[in-house]
Amino acid sequence: MAVQSMSGMSVRISLSGTYTNTLDDASGSSINQPAVNYSKTGSVLSSGVSGNQANRAWQSKNRSVLSGASETLDLYDMAGVDIGAGAGLDALGQAVLFEEIVAIVIVNENAVGADGALEIERGPANGWAAVGNHTVANGGALYGQGVLCKVQLDGRGLDVIDAANHMLRMSANGGNVSYSIYLLGRHDDDESSSSSSSSSSSSQSVSSSSSSSSSATSSSSSSSATSSSSSSSATSSSSSSSSSATSSSSSSSSATSSSSSSSATSSSSSSSATSSTSVSSSSWSS
Repeated sequence: MAVQSMSGMSVRISLSGTYTNTLDDASGSSINQPAVNYSKTGSVLSSGVSGNQANRAWQSKNRSVLSGASETLDLYDMAGVDIGAGAGLDALGQAVLFEEIVAIVIVNENAVGADGALEIERGPANGWAAVGNHTVANGGALYGQGVLCKVQLDGRGLDVIDAANHMLRMSANGGNVSYSIYLLGRHDDDESSSSSSSSSSSSQSVSSSSSSSSSATSSSSSSSATSSSSSSSATSSSSSSSSSATSSSSSSSSATSSSSSSSATSSSSSSSATSSTSVSSSSWSS
């Protein structure tokens, strides 16, 4: 089972300048504004599904949309979108799956002053609510070299829900548009489950049953059963640490339950990352 992870992440936003007021006699005053240097790097960001963490990345550069046309991206699994490795696959050939967006950057790659405004909206069905609507009509469309950036490092992220809240529409208004989109996100928004696979379910339930104390792994009086799973459901913790769950029932016993003070213990483990991707959101030059 493949494990995808992130390393070397950084998110940087910088605004700087010197604001000057010059009087008629050439005297004046100045101040360094704006002065923003938002920087989150590897010392803060790590691989995972909690706050200040991410474990998935995807990007597509210079996508073309003809004037008056639009395309809708499925942020959950990029269904039908091929960036080179196959439809719905990322740059490493793994299935795309975002349940939270940590950072999104969209750039209108047209030259400054060129025709063609990029409108960014919720999809017509199951639209992604976090992005809002940015159109020519409401003054929010991106013209040449315009950039939309949104970052949410909190553990809640920018939520993506399949079949409910995941469609993003990109439209060209007044001319053809070339745009790029960059995503940093999380594959699994459930911190109690493993996020180790992009091609199969992130959690599996494990159960075994026996009838009337006949199983070697269960007993009816003060006996214990121990099982382990790489992705146990509902009983694993967010950092792949072991957890325990105890349930009781009467008469028949199973591998996960026992009658009269029997206990069941499960532990989850996660293999270390076998691939890494470096993502940096910094600056774009016109």
